[in-house]
Amino acid sequence: MSAAQGSESRSSISPALVAGIAAGALGFLAAITIGESTRAWEAFLVNLLFWMGLAQGAIVVSAACYLAQGRWGGAPAYRLAEAFGGFLLPGFILFWALYFGRETIFPWISHPVPRLQPWLNAPFMFARDGVGLAWMTFLSLWFLRASRRDETLKWVESPGEIELPPKAVRRLAPTLAISYFVVYSILAFDLIMSLSPRWSSTLFGVYYLASVFWAGLAAMGFAAVRLRSRVRPDSRFASPQVLHDLGKLVFAFSVFWVYLGYDQYLPIWYGDMPRETFFVAPRFAHLPWAVLGWSTLVLVWAVPFFVLMGKRPKQTPAILGTVCLLGLIGVWIELYVLVTPSLSPRHIPFGWIEALITLGFFAAFRLCTRSGFERLLAVADAPAGEMAR
Repeated sequence: MSAAQGSESRSSISPALVAGIAAGALGFLAAITIGESTRAWEAFLVNLLFWMGLAQGAIVVSAACYLAQGRWGGAPAYRLAEAFGGFLLPGFILFWALYFGRETIFPWISHPVPRLQPWLNAPFMFARDGVGLAWMTFLSLWFLRASRRDETLKWVESPGEIELPPKAVRRLAPTLAISYFVVYSILAFDLIMSLSPRWSSTLFGVYYLASVFWAGLAAMGFAAVRLRSRVRPDSRFASPQVLHDLGKLVFAFSVFWVYLGYDQYLPIWYGDMPRETFFVAPRFAHLPWAVLGWSTLVLVWAVPFFVLMGKRPKQTPAILGTVCLLGLIGVWIELYVLVTPSLSPRHIPFGWIEALITLGFFAAFRLCTRSGFERLLAVADAPAGEMAR
């Protein structure tokens, strides 16, 4: 693609993204105006957890590649993971909007649970979550800056000459991974589990961060398929091996996701205690939510597991792209099923309100990540065997 074509494409897409953001904002305000504030805040929370978690999960994928010293895809693989980081700061800002809907979203504000009140109170919750997200945003942006330095690029592209990554990356990558485990576990407890304050699960935080980590991998796979047509055929990014490696990661971590889900379900099943089963039963055993609950298992685990088991499907762009797209939809549905029945247990509230708010978040996410994808294309278009700059 020529520079003129790229400029033309960017200029043509911007108005559509801005219109999508405006539609989402207007839909949110209209819903509150007509008395549908519960639906508006439910959709806002689900999309915040999904898009912000996806962006952070993809950055942690890059950190994990450094920790494992994975140089299978060269610089394009790292830039692909890091392309989603542009939404981290907007996601942090959007988190604070929840404060204005706190009485609608969190039932423990109007109906406090005495034994949980030292932990579940609005000032403390927003303080700890806000500090945690501020730290993750700062650390992630610092990590991205270190990852894009020339010395880091030389390490990525010189596997036979330079043994270890630069010191800054060696320190930031494990710090980012550990911080992700702690902060996003707390976010899961506070923003999802606390919507049903009588239910608790010590594994739930890990389950959520594993979901959005896998969503980051699936987004990488889908983006890699979509961007193949924008790089030269002889570039390393266009190689079937890159898709194969991404497909293996998507396959493996879908198995890890279902393993955590089963680990969480098993003690609830054999314990059969009402204070635990009341959260799971409506989502997987009772209509109307059971259909959506089981669809997440199909889209996030069954489809990737059975479709991507062989080598050829992983290397086939149409197959890998479809599996990744369906998986992303599955993670969104999963978060919708985890959040919404706690506030709207008797029906599935999905209509123009949820559609417009989701559209607004998608447009904002796409607009914020454009520069990351442009940086990716700048290094991905280098011929195979040539060092990408």
